[in-house]
Amino acid sequence: MTKPDVAVTISAADRLLETTTNPLHRQILENYRRHAILEVCGYWEDIFLPSMTVEQPMYYFNVRGFPGNKAEGAEAVQKIYKHLAESSGAVMVVEDERLMVSDWGFASEAVFNTYYRGYTLIEDGIEVSNPEGYYILKQRYVMLWPFDERGRMIGEQVYENPSFYELTETTEENFITLDEARARLIPLLRPIPSYDPVTKTQSPGQETLKIAA
Repeated sequence: MTKPDVAVTISAADRLLETTTNPLHRQILENYRRHAILEVCGYWEDIFLPSMTVEQPMYYFNVRGFPGNKAEGAEAVQKIYKHLAESSGAVMVVEDERLMVSDWGFASEAVFNTYYRGYTLIEDGIEVSNPEGYYILKQRYVMLWPFDERGRMIGEQVYENPSFYELTETTEENFITLDEARARLIPLLRPIPSYDPVTKTQSPGQETLKIAA
């Protein structure tokens, strides 16, 4: 086993951007692309800038490892991202993604490979044989993300197909760390464009990111 390129996580969005001409659809894809980079790198605060996310997002889950099945409002949703960032489980590699975009948002089917230390899995209630070990948790998700007329994320609906659940132990050499993910993905980060729903046009983003690339 060799380390995958963590940049594969944004490859489906990049491929679709090559052929998508509708400005709103491009805005949604740029938003998703940036969201993915920020989430994987643990810079979740920037996901909730007003240019990217509505003020009161709604998340729905049917996913192993998430207590409950709904997070309503910015505080509840941000608590999920904060937990992921602090648990050393935020490094995700998204593979084999099939992505469709429309005026309402996008739909995705993909395999998520999340890199965990054994003790983090134990803290989340998952039994492993080696608390100091290195693990990859593979899950297949179907996601529906609605967006508003400005191309801002309204929320997420995330559903796991449990038939594809797989937990394997790997070696330290094949384990992707947060520092490695940041080194690869942050140079690929770009400001979110601005979208005008009246003129239905995009313009280059001018905002300053909170994080330093």
